Amino acid sequence: MDREQQSTKKEQLTPLWGSNHIVKKDFILIPAFIIFQSIIPIIIVFGTLGVTAMLTQHAPPEWFYNLSLSISFVLAQFLVLFLFFAIHKRHIANIARRQFYFAKKHVNHIVIVVMIVFVLMLLIEWLVQFLPLSLSYNATQYERRVEGLFLHPIAIGFTFISMVILRPMVEALIYRHLVIHELGKKLNKKLAIAVSIVAEALVHVYDMASVLELIPYLLIASGATYIYVKSGENLASAYIFQASIQLLIFIEMLYIHFVL
Repeated sequence: MDREQQSTKKEQLTPLWGSNHIVKKDFILIPAFIIFQSIIPIIIVFGTLGVTAMLTQHAPPEWFYNLSLSISFVLAQFLVLFLFFAIHKRHIANIARRQFYFAKKHVNHIVIVVMIVFVLMLLIEWLVQFLPLSLSYNATQYERRVEGLFLHPIAIGFTFISMVILRPMVEALIYRHLVIHELGKKLNKKLAIAVSIVAEALVHVYDMASVLELIPYLLIASGATYIYVKSGENLASAYIFQASIQLLIFIEMLYIHFVL
């Protein structure tokens, strides 16, 4: 990291995160994310479907399942973010404003990287069609898991909130703030970056049918990490990048479902 990046980084951080000591309490976000993402969908989906079935004496329609699932994802991600804000309630608002203020300096850079990453993703989607069946895929397993969330107009609204607004923020906190910034205080920084990129990609396609499904998510994670590091570890810049990519993916999935 050059002197300009180091100077920017110092201006953006409070003494809490700017010190050489790991902020251990922040790591509660990882188990919280796993628990909320696992438990809340079960409670909301099966709870609402069960109550609906008892009241109507009929099986709930399929769209109701997708709507309940999309709402549960929004709630789970909101709770993770709320937990982080509650931990740092004294100064988190000022930090957030400062982060987005410094992110303005990197908008042009972010736009360029977003365009490069998304074009590469489209190119990969096209190229894999010509590969042997064992390597090719029509949609990644992550895309298949969220396809149902695009089947009902109201569900699409909640899916947008989850996919484009909340999840990129959660991932920025976990993979950039916790793994790279905090663990990077003790680990070799390059190792922390590698762990962050690989872990983020694997979480999206843990059930991949083809190993090549990793590539799009490695590109996204690498792009977000590149922006984060080049901006002097500005978390808002990484978030803007990731939210922009997710917005393009969201639009692409809408096009596939309603136009093609």
